Amino acid sequence: MNTLLTSRKFWFTALALLVVVMQAFIPTFEIDQENAAALLVVIVSYLVGVSVDPGPGGWRGVLRSRKFWSAVVGLLIILLDGFGLALPFELTAEQLIALAVTIGGYITAVALEKPKGLPQPAR
Repeated sequence: MNTLLTSRKFWFTALALLVVVMQAFIPTFEIDQENAAALLVVIVSYLVGVSVDPGPGGWRGVLRSRKFWSAVVGLLIILLDGFGLALPFELTAEQLIALAVTIGGYITAVALEKPKGLPQPAR
C-alpha cells in the first residue's frame, strides 16, 4: 500500500480521473471530446514516460523532471479551457489536440533519452 501512495503513476492517474469526474459536479466545467482526447494524450504520455524512465524519485526528482512540468502545462491548458477561461490566445479544438500531442511527444522523447553518465554500447 505504501508503494501505491508514493507512485507518481497512481497520483497522476487519480488526478486525471478527478478532472473527468469534475464535469459531473461542477456545472461550469465542460470537457468535450477534443479536451478529453487532449487530456488522454498528456496523461498516457506521462504514464509511459515515467514507466520507461522513472528518474531519480522523491520530491526533488519530481520537481526537477521535464516530463512532470510538461504534463502540468498540458493539464493546465486543458483545465483552463474546460472552465472556459480565456487564454491569451484562443485555441480551437484542433489546436488544443495538436498542442497536447506535441507535449505528449516531448514527454515521451524525454523518457527515451539515454541517461547521462552511462557507458556507450560498443559498436
